[in-house]
Amino acid sequence: MAGYEHALFLILLLGYLLRGLPGKYQAGLYFIAGGLMLVLQAPIIRVDIPWNPILALVLPWIFWQNARGWLHIEWRFPGREVYLWLLTALSLALVVTFIGELPWLRAIFFGIIVASMLWQVSSREGFTNLLGNIGSLTLVFLLVESSLAVDAPRHYFGSLFSGAGVGLAFALLSIVVVKKVSQKYKGLISLGQVYLAYWAALAIGASAIAAALISVVVFSEFYQRRLDFKGPKTGSNILVNKLTFFVALGLFLFTAWQAHQPATLVLWLEASLGLCVGLLATFLGRRIGLPRFEQVSSAWFSALQLGFFLLGVLILWPRGPELGPVIIWIALGLAVFLPVLSAILLAALRDLNAQWDENPPSDL
Repeated sequence: MAGYEHALFLILLLGYLLRGLPGKYQAGLYFIAGGLMLVLQAPIIRVDIPWNPILALVLPWIFWQNARGWLHIEWRFPGREVYLWLLTALSLALVVTFIGELPWLRAIFFGIIVASMLWQVSSREGFTNLLGNIGSLTLVFLLVESSLAVDAPRHYFGSLFSGAGVGLAFALLSIVVVKKVSQKYKGLISLGQVYLAYWAALAIGASAIAAALISVVVFSEFYQRRLDFKGPKTGSNILVNKLTFFVALGLFLFTAWQAHQPATLVLWLEASLGLCVGLLATFLGRRIGLPRFEQVSSAWFSALQLGFFLLGVLILWPRGPELGPVIIWIALGLAVFLPVLSAILLAALRDLNAQWDENPPSDL
């Protein structure tokens, strides 16, 4: 994995760690801060990180961890929220352009991604909108499938639909299986089918991202609407589990230890100004009545989480020329297209649900 991909992986993992950070594990925030400090120090020992197995284990978990966000994605949101989001993205782009001398196209891309992930990290109820989802999904595309989309766009476009078919097949199969097993195995099946869909799509050359996302939303739709499960309706928040949280935290610390971003005056100036932009966006969000920012005024820990996220992104973001304009805008376009595809599939599924309610089939 190239250096810029290493940095993007850390940013992606940082966002999900901070968003799912349980209140009773507040000490984890200080370990995350320690990991960010490790990035500023060159590693004494270099370790060859097995990136392919790590991505195959982490990315399906990330998709499932955000199951409620994918299922309940909002397509309509107040105009004032759009204006604030655009203002935040533009302000962050200006910071890295005039301070860090990042080219305009890459600076605008940076602003869009960071503003989107800031919206996602600030969401505490599992419900989000497209503004908060495209950032992390763009990073996933850049980590896994962006090169194929650039080198063979026609083949890759077809693989998106193939991957969606794989995800749909595994979700429907799991729906059948989950009705025939004990209650204690249902959570394991709900998570395991995402991994199976992702790995199966990788094996046949289809889009593993599309497979994982579609398997999550289809299974979660059925899980919420057609089965009366006890506990969370859209699947348990895996990150809240103590063991899983600390495994993810350990992975973040290890990969941060192997990364290196020299501490310079320009870097700290960028980080300081970017942090000010984020805090100003949070303040304006409260003033205009956006619910996602209300808890920041009443919970110092939430404000600290957002601050560490912004600081971490501005430290970790790759400044080199590896992220070319073609690859970044293709990844961003795919991050918008795939939720649209999943929404269309969910609409068809809900129509089938209505028909099943009137005439229930014998096997489902």
